[in-house]
Amino acid sequence: MKAFDIALIDEKLLDEFRLMTDTLADDTVAEIISSGYEAQINQIFALLVQNDSVDPSVFSELEPDLAKTLIGYFEKTAHLPEWADADQLKIGEEVFAKFGPEIFMLLNVASLPMCYTCAHGAEVLYATGRLLSHNKDVDPLARRLMETAQMVVNVMSPGGLDPEGKGLVTIQKVRLIHASIRYFLHHPKNNRQWEVDRLGQPINQEDLAGTLMSFAPVILSGLKHLNVELSVEEQTAYMHCWKVVGYLMGIDERLLPDSYEQGHELAVKILAHQAAPSEAGRALTASCIQFINSMMPIATFDDVPAYMMDYFLTEYAAASGKPLSECIGIQNQGNMKDRLVLKLTQYLVGHIGEIAHWEMVRKISTPFNRLLLEGIIRYYNGGKKVHFFIPPSLKKNWKLEES
Repeated sequence: MKAFDIALIDEKLLDEFRLMTDTLADDTVAEIISSGYEAQINQIFALLVQNDSVDPSVFSELEPDLAKTLIGYFEKTAHLPEWADADQLKIGEEVFAKFGPEIFMLLNVASLPMCYTCAHGAEVLYATGRLLSHNKDVDPLARRLMETAQMVVNVMSPGGLDPEGKGLVTIQKVRLIHASIRYFLHHPKNNRQWEVDRLGQPINQEDLAGTLMSFAPVILSGLKHLNVELSVEEQTAYMHCWKVVGYLMGIDERLLPDSYEQGHELAVKILAHQAAPSEAGRALTASCIQFINSMMPIATFDDVPAYMMDYFLTEYAAASGKPLSECIGIQNQGNMKDRLVLKLTQYLVGHIGEIAHWEMVRKISTPFNRLLLEGIIRYYNGGKKVHFFIPPSLKKNWKLEES
């Protein structure tokens, strides 16, 4: 195993990681294409979306050599690393079981906006929309947000990373989807040539690591700001879960930190290297805010997403020296507090006119995160072909109504 050493990660190494992808998944897609099965790509992903398992029988309707290639990929990527610690995985799952609604909210107002601040990575998200399109009754952004949230739920649910667990299978599918997106962005039929010299490879190692950090130390930072006090053991276990996920996603082990402090520093280095204003980042953020507001049952919270995004980006903006809110077009949200106070006084108990921004965020977060999660469950489970699944044990922990 290559040990993580934050001291070795400098701009030169990050530049190198921008040209590195995921050889195993890329080779699988290349083999599928070179064997003459490019036309079957959508059929393959339809099968993957429709089936929770990747038992060989799932591919029985495909050509034998195509099925063999896919079965080989899923067998090779099905093993946890030797250093995976079952006790730490269990503690990490317990953290998620306790604070899932808060984590779910932070995913939308901290993790994803931070990804959008990285201009070159945002370009991939914006350019693809989703090249491999299914479930046309759900708009592309809504589908992407749901798929991201579902991956987090699958990974962090009890047993998610067990052999054939939902989380493990989801990661295997996502890894293959990433490789397919890379292939099609380089394909001659793409409307424009992907600029490797400027952007790096699509979904490269640095971008993958930055996204992973947005799901791990960024979430832990957000919980701290929400006054959730986790022990060092709980923080380390949560990081360990996502280190295992990073390994399963094909991320270079030199980019897989062990502790919260290491992860925080890696996130800061990546932001210092990649954060910049971009049209793609602004467009993705605006769409994310619009989507969140569409999920809320009342207009009272319309100004909340941008306000909270700005708040949760502040710590990493200071550490990286980059104006992260400006990068995605939500700067100068401080003056929004007065407007929010007027709207929220009728919704929240107590005198909130004189409170600090951090107190405001804590007061908003409890009703906001629950309404958001319940709204998304209603949206996806309301007769659409996609279904957002939360295990019954987590629904009980989070006191969610059956939908």
